[in-house]
Amino acid sequence: MTKLAGSKPLVLVLEDEALIAFNLHDELQDAGYAVAGPFTTCSAALEWLQTGTPQTAILDAALKDGSCREIALELSRHGVPFLIYSGHHEDRQLLAEFHHVTWIEKPVPSAVLVQACQQLLVGGL
Repeated sequence: MTKLAGSKPLVLVLEDEALIAFNLHDELQDAGYAVAGPFTTCSAALEWLQTGTPQTAILDAALKDGSCREIALELSRHGVPFLIYSGHHEDRQLLAEFHHVTWIEKPVPSAVLVQACQQLLVGGL
């Protein structure tokens, strides 16, 4: 599921709160993106990353099975820009080495995240 010429940009979504996940999925699709996920566990997302590469990603800092640090590292290794979307300020300590990454604190409208993805794709964040 990598991007092909003329296809929609692919956004990897990690979010374990169902309502947020579904709203974000719908907003991204409405804005013309393809969506991988939403994944509710890091293990499922890491498995997907073995065969898929998104153009950008939205990561909740912590999912049902722990910190998204390994996913952030994997995305960084592949040069995939991402942002972190978290409702807990203390989550910054979980991913301290990613202080340079855009953090958006919950709650915000899904449209804010869609706009942030657009900026990531053009190198603006």
